[in-house]
Amino acid sequence: MRAATLIASFLACLLTGGAGSTAQDVAPDILQAQLGEWLAVPDDGERGCRIRLTDERTIGGRRAIPDAACAARIPRLAEAAAWSFAEGLTFTDATRRRVMTFVEDETTLLKTRGDKVPNYMLVRAKPGVERAPHAPAIVGTWILRRPEGPTLCTITFSDRPPLGAEESFALRPEAGCDSAVARLKLASWRIEDFALMLYGDGGSLRFEPGPGGFDKAEGGKPLQMVRRP
Repeated sequence: MRAATLIASFLACLLTGGAGSTAQDVAPDILQAQLGEWLAVPDDGERGCRIRLTDERTIGGRRAIPDAACAARIPRLAEAAAWSFAEGLTFTDATRRRVMTFVEDETTLLKTRGDKVPNYMLVRAKPGVERAPHAPAIVGTWILRRPEGPTLCTITFSDRPPLGAEESFALRPEAGCDSAVARLKLASWRIEDFALMLYGDGGSLRFEPGPGGFDKAEGGKPLQMVRRP
């Protein structure tokens, strides 16, 4: 979440009168961290769309280029013509009308605010990723493995809470799991914004969507989670 952290630093600078006091006086490292392709996705598991941020100056900020799919998937974002730092990362149309604003939350994730449903998240685009994790799509049996390697553990995800808990769902690892997974004593799972979290008495695992399923999002050896064939 390096890019989102830089946004927070820039906004703090504006509030204290630094950075030239305008949202267009952007430090080069902050600007460069935002450039490239991003994915805007709703939190209800529907497909999102990509939008490219450039450093080309235009009316309202710098040029934003939504993918053609935005017209059907996120119509508001399809109208975006520019992006800037204005109360977050804001997209405006060709008349400078604000169409969407993404604000950093406590985890540095960029999200829309308010009570409109669904909410949207803005994350770095990855090949083959079009959706945010959504609980109903997780229920069932998955396997954990090293990339293209043998199965380390088979896990069944339930749509019911574990005993004594209400804010998560139960999961059940099958017998014979590799010791690296078994020692975690995994027992529950839940969706946390753009992440799928697995919890146990011995530790936790954090996954984010990948081309074929989910990829472990933290340090250590790489780990994939894919649907059992």
